[in-house]
Amino acid sequence: MAGDAFETVAIVYSLPEAAVLHGLFAQYDIATVVIGARHAATNPEWVVALGGIIVCVQREVPHEARAILAEIAARPPAVRPRLIDNVVLNAVAVILACVIGFAPIPPTRTASTFLLGDMRRPDDQPQG
Repeated sequence: MAGDAFETVAIVYSLPEAAVLHGLFAQYDIATVVIGARHAATNPEWVVALGGIIVCVQREVPHEARAILAEIAARPPAVRPRLIDNVVLNAVAVILACVIGFAPIPPTRTASTFLLGDMRRPDDQPQG
């Protein structure tokens, strides 16, 4: 919208990641708004269906925020560890735990989206 004071810079799918980004931007004195965090706190299994948790920054400083996100995006993504190293045994253990009611629904493995705009690395540009 034209009158918005904030601009979206990231869409994440876990509440801890949204909190880390909020804290990181606060460290650089960048005001943020996190949209959808309360839905994620109430029903974490709905986060993907609701479009993720949206992290917005002040419209005056999106380049600074995107520069910070570009540094994060340059690093390899963290991989959530599995309960058991064997993929098949891990799947069986998770399904069994969910059926018994012992474990909550596992978190999504959907990667976060950083809206970097013109801050993308040259090798990330589309060829053509």
